[in-house]
Amino acid sequence: MSTAYLDGQWIDEDDAVIPADDRGFLHGDAVFETGRLVRGGFFRLGRHLDRLAASAQALALPLPPLADLLAIARGLAERNPFTEATLRITLTRGGRRGPTLLATLTPLPADWRERAAAGWRVITATVCHPPLDCLPPVKTPGRLHGLVARAQARGAGADDALLLTPGGDVCEGPTWNIFWRNGDTLYTPSADTGLLDGVTRAAILELAPALGYPVVQGRFARGALDGADEIFATMTSSGVVPFSALDGRALPAEHRRAALHLQQDYWKRVGAEAD
Repeated sequence: MSTAYLDGQWIDEDDAVIPADDRGFLHGDAVFETGRLVRGGFFRLGRHLDRLAASAQALALPLPPLADLLAIARGLAERNPFTEATLRITLTRGGRRGPTLLATLTPLPADWRERAAAGWRVITATVCHPPLDCLPPVKTPGRLHGLVARAQARGAGADDALLLTPGGDVCEGPTWNIFWRNGDTLYTPSADTGLLDGVTRAAILELAPALGYPVVQGRFARGALDGADEIFATMTSSGVVPFSALDGRALPAEHRRAALHLQQDYWKRVGAEAD
């Protein structure tokens, strides 16, 4: 059984309960952040916590000091027998008893690498991503556009769904960023599309040029993906995940050279930096 942290106490995760008046449960009045445990250490956890602080500030939620959050994360790593896991820290406005802070570690399935290498079948969602001038890129549990997009993916028998801006530009997935390759050049949406700038996305932007893949950031219409040689997603849990198909167009495995190179170098970087 996993050990969790809830409002100052270390408890069995199955015993973690929140009051019925918690605003995070009732209204989604909460923020969260994830991190990656690798061989007992965390990769760039400080950057994840900085983003959590920015999300909390946007919703005027009282966040504990970052040093306390780091100690909680390390406490979870010490109290659980996992070497490969996903950290999640959730902060809600709470209810009569004040804010709720819950932190958990979830072990990754043993075949997570194989699942990532197999690739995803993705559709383009009909629901759009909210524009940056409408909503800031805050990581909240109630990102309705992502929930609807994933429901559409399930209904279509796909693995996930791509979100576009209201103007039809490529943005991101519900929990991931997107890159694609034409020739030796990688392309990815820029931050002004409203995307949530991922820590893994930032690492790929660092690694790609050294591997011979210059990266162009900008605003790109959905049609830019139709001629792409390969497309892949980036995320904290699995690193780089190639698309096997987008809206029914097959993307053959033999064309995934950038995703393969970047996945290898990304996990080398993670292993070197995890602490």
